[in-house]
Amino acid sequence: MKKSSTARRMVSGLLPVLVAAIFNPGAAQAEIEPAARELAKAVADKVGSAQTIRLTARHHLDPALGVGVKIENGPLEITVKRPNQFYTIQPAGAETRELAFDGKTLCLMHPQLKHHALEPLKAGSIDQFADRVDERFGFRPPIAELLSKDVAAQLFLYVTSARVTGKESVGWTRCERLHFEQPGMTGDLWVGVKDKLPRRYLLTFTDIAGMPTWDIRLTKWELNVPVDERLFAKRPAADSQKIRMLKSR
Repeated sequence: MKKSSTARRMVSGLLPVLVAAIFNPGAAQAEIEPAARELAKAVADKVGSAQTIRLTARHHLDPALGVGVKIENGPLEITVKRPNQFYTIQPAGAETRELAFDGKTLCLMHPQLKHHALEPLKAGSIDQFADRVDERFGFRPPIAELLSKDVAAQLFLYVTSARVTGKESVGWTRCERLHFEQPGMTGDLWVGVKDKLPRRYLLTFTDIAGMPTWDIRLTKWELNVPVDERLFAKRPAADSQKIRMLKSR
C-alpha cells in the first residue's frame, strides 16, 4: 500500500468515524529506546490484562486531511470484552454511528439515517478483528492498537524510532510522552505516570502537505467492569435498509 493512501483509509461512507493508526510496511530496522519499550510494556500490562474495557475518545481531525465527511459530532464511547468482542457508538444526532462485533459478525449502523451493513467476519482476538476488517474493508476499528493485549507489538509494528521525551500534563493527569516515527507519520502517546493508561494520542501525517494532525483524547477508562454484552451483537431496527459495504481503498 502506498503511503499517500493512509488518510483516505480513515473514513468512508457508513464506516466508523474514528479509525486506528494505519501502519505502512517497509520500515527500516527500528531504533526503539529501552525507556520507550518499557513504557509501552507498562501500558500492555495494564490494558492488555483487562478482560473488559470501557472508555471515551474525543478527537479532532485536521480539515487539511480532506476526507470530506463531518466526523466531529460527539465523542466515541468504546466497549471491549476479550478475547474478541468490540462495540463503539458516536452519539451525533442524525449522524450517529455504531459498530458492533461479536466475534462472528460485523454490523455497522446509521440508526437515524436508517441504513446499515452486516457482514460475516470471524476473529479470535481484538488484533485479528482489526487486521481482518482492514484487509476486507480498508479501515481499522477505533484505537485498536491501544486496546490490544500486546500494545507494544502493535504500536511499534512499523516504527523506525521511538523514545520517551519527558513528562507533561493532559488535563489533570501527569503523563510520560512517548514519541515514535515511521514512514509518512509520527505519533505521540501520553501515558499516565501513575495509572499507565493512554490519555492522548496525536498522529501527524508527514507525507501530506501541511502535515495535518489527528488528535485523540482518551478519558473515562474503566477496566474489568461489568458490560452490557448485548451491545456486541446489536442489530439495526427492522426498518433499516441493508447496504453493501465496499472496500474504502
